[in-house]
Amino acid sequence: MRYVLLGALLLVLLIGGAVTGLVLAPISLQELRDIVIVVYGAMGVLLLIALIVAVLGLWAAVRVLARTLNSLLEDPVRPALDELRATARNVRGTSEFVTDAAVHPLIRLLSIGRGVRRGVGRVAGIARRRR
Repeated sequence: MRYVLLGALLLVLLIGGAVTGLVLAPISLQELRDIVIVVYGAMGVLLLIALIVAVLGLWAAVRVLARTLNSLLEDPVRPALDELRATARNVRGTSEFVTDAAVHPLIRLLSIGRGVRRGVGRVAGIARRRR
């Protein structure tokens, strides 16, 4: 805030000095044009420097914000992902155990039963066809 007031005061002093100089020493239109061009160029350079400083400050702020956001997201998310992976491994292990211990023997038993039934049916069917 202090720099804004200082800049405004400097601008008022510059304008006041320019008006006083024009009143006390009348100059030609070409000289006035040259003065305006020089002042305009100086103001352009100052504005360019101010914009460069603002862009660099914004860039630094965005980098800091991105790092902070990354660390905030990794803090609670990383352990949750690790727990999710462990749970998925447990579920996979449990399903493989159930498959090996219960499902495969049951499938074997059912297939043997169906095979015997079909075999008996064929033998009985052959016996029926001969009659």
